[in-house]
Parts: sequence; structure tokens; C-alpha cells
Amino acid sequence: MWHQGQERQQEAKPQQAVEDDKAQLVSRLERELAAEQRRSEEYLDMLRRSQADFINYRRRVGQEQEEASLSAQIALLRRLLPVLDDLGRALSATPPELAHQPWVQGLHLVARRLASTLAELGIRQIGRQGEQFDPRLHEAVALDTQASAAEGTVLQIVRPGYMLGERIVRPAQVVVAGSPPTPSSPSAP
Repeated sequence: MWHQGQERQQEAKPQQAVEDDKAQLVSRLERELAAEQRRSEEYLDMLRRSQADFINYRRRVGQEQEEASLSAQIALLRRLLPVLDDLGRALSATPPELAHQPWVQGLHLVARRLASTLAELGIRQIGRQGEQFDPRLHEAVALDTQASAAEGTVLQIVRPGYMLGERIVRPAQVVVAGSPPTPSSPSAP
């Protein structure tokens, strides 16, 4: 009987050791799994940040390309606008008796088509007679103190201005109604 009890104890010891080994193995595997899950979350977080960075990069590049395109369009317009101004002056200087000549009508057609093309491209003319002077849109080249219009009213467009979208390509040069300067009082001694 003593042998049987001893055998049971010996059997229990290895079985207990196996159970302890299993518990240690499970504990170790759980720690490794937790570490791998943390590492996986870190990689996933890095991936998400990289994706966000790439989206921001694409957006920034797109904006830079749009800005470069807009700047190129504005540069081209600034070179073409003096030609348009010359065409307008030529048409304004044409004597009325020549108005029915085919070449004069052809110049008018060219001017209308050019204005239409500019409008289709989103370019609009700014500066209208009678509107209030706005230093963002107008460049005052003269002040008329004799005018009967309210102070700050645009009396004449010397050279039209243009905008592309919300960007000013060239301000309108205008004559503005103003009050005569008040004489300054002599300084007292």
C-alpha cells in the first residue's frame, strides 16, 4: 500500500509539473500575443499616418500645381492685355465715317471674340464708371475736384482692369471725384 501511495505521489508530481508547465506556457504565449498585438497596432497606426501624409502631400501638390497654372495664366494675360488695350484705343480713335469699312468691322469682331474668349476663361473686366472707388480694384491716376459726383465716385476709366477668378490681374486705372484740398492754415509762431 505504501508503494501505491508513493506511486500516486510520483504520478501527481509529474502531472502537477505538466500543469505548471502548461500554465507557464499559456502565460508566456498570452504575453507574446499581447506584445504582437501592440506591435500590430503600432504598425497599423504608422500605416494610417503614412496614408494621411500621402493624402496631404497629394492635396498640397495639387494646390501647388493649380497655383503655378494660375500664375502662368496671369503672366500671359499681363503680356496680352496691353495688346487688347491698343486694339480698344484703335477702335475708339476710328473716325465715324470709316465705321462701315470692312477692316474696321473686322477689328470690332476681333475685339468681341477676344472679350468672349477671356470671359470663357473666367477673366472678367473690372472698373465701371459710376461705381465707388475701391483701392483693391482701382488705381486712381487723377482726382477731379470739379466733378458734381459724390466723392470717391469713379468718373472715367483710363484703362480697364481684369480679374481671373478672385485674383486681380491688373487694377483699373481711373479718374475719381474728390473734394478740393483744404488750404492748410499757416502755423502760428
